[in-house]
Amino acid sequence: MAGVIAIAGASGSGKSTLAEGLVRAIGPETALVLPLDAYYHDLSHLQPADREKVDFDHPNALDLLLFQEHVLALKSGCSVSRPAYDFVTHCRLEEPICVSPKMWIVVEGIHVASDRVLRSLFDTLVFVEADSSLRWHRRLARDQAERGRSAASVARFWEQAERTFQSLGVVARQHADCVVRGEATIDESVSAICGQVAGLEAVARRELTRA
Repeated sequence: MAGVIAIAGASGSGKSTLAEGLVRAIGPETALVLPLDAYYHDLSHLQPADREKVDFDHPNALDLLLFQEHVLALKSGCSVSRPAYDFVTHCRLEEPICVSPKMWIVVEGIHVASDRVLRSLFDTLVFVEADSSLRWHRRLARDQAERGRSAASVARFWEQAERTFQSLGVVARQHADCVVRGEATIDESVSAICGQVAGLEAVARRELTRA
């Protein structure tokens, strides 16, 4: 059965970058990333103006049941067809992405550990902590460059994100097996995680030697 490493933290803390760095260290043939952001509900039934009214930083905006099913399937060695999401239109694309199981599954997202049932699926929970000013500038740059949002729109969603995280997402820190800083280098954070997970350090060391 595959091992699951979850990476949680507030918006802009560096979860996605850390997840990608961890997979590179373990080896892409051995590990994969399953982003929770891919599981936003499809809003194609709403008018564009109404889609903008949705609180995308609340767990209700995500299909957590489907995400849970896919984590369980991958853990058991089964492939899944995960959603492909367009953050500009807030709609799912017609063609899903086929994800094949690997030895390690790295899941990441703001609310990846907000739910008790989800937390029970993880072998290791990592929490990324970072100052709000750094997180804000990261989110502003990402949402403008990748999601086509104006600065005013980003600011509005940011306020919602912070409120929701403080009420729901921050619980992940209480259950974390490992806490890393979002300002740290990827190598430092990956090293801390690998040292926490039994058997992972040797795998990562072997991959780095190959490189």
